[in-house]
Amino acid sequence: MDTQRSFFVESGRYTTKYLRILRVSFVHPFDGRELSPQSPPLLTYVTFEPIMLSSGGIIGIPLFEKLSETMKRAMAWLNRTAPGQ
Repeated sequence: MDTQRSFFVESGRYTTKYLRILRVSFVHPFDGRELSPQSPPLLTYVTFEPIMLSSGGIIGIPLFEKLSETMKRAMAWLNRTAPGQ
């Protein structure tokens, strides 16, 4: 299996299509205040879907960006948003 492919099809009795996504989750760093049940740590997540490069037409297979490209977008987003700062 190509680990960089974002989309693949499994054929058998039925056809199943898979699209890999990338979900980034993080907790904002502790800021020195005491934690309490009223203010639990803030957990945040963002889901990145691979960009469709070609729909594949009527009977073709769609083409999506490689997982490494999706990862680059996620890392750029994380650097821009600087969670916890």
